[in-house]
Amino acid sequence: MKDENEELEFNRKNREEYETLMKEASTDLDQYWDSNNIVVKIFFTLLAIGIIVGVVYYFMIYFQGR
Repeated sequence: MKDENEELEFNRKNREEYETLMKEASTDLDQYWDSNNIVVKIFFTLLAIGIIVGVVYYFMIYFQGR
């Protein structure tokens, strides 16, 4: 039982040190590209649509010239 308590305490201490280190190492930009953010989802959706439309446009131009 004593070994289990020591191991739990050791793990808790390491986890706290890790969390503290991650907080100190983070910057304000770390949360900027949150994939769950609706603004980011809209931006990447519009970007994907633009890419698809661009590719379709160039294929149409290419096949019209033949």
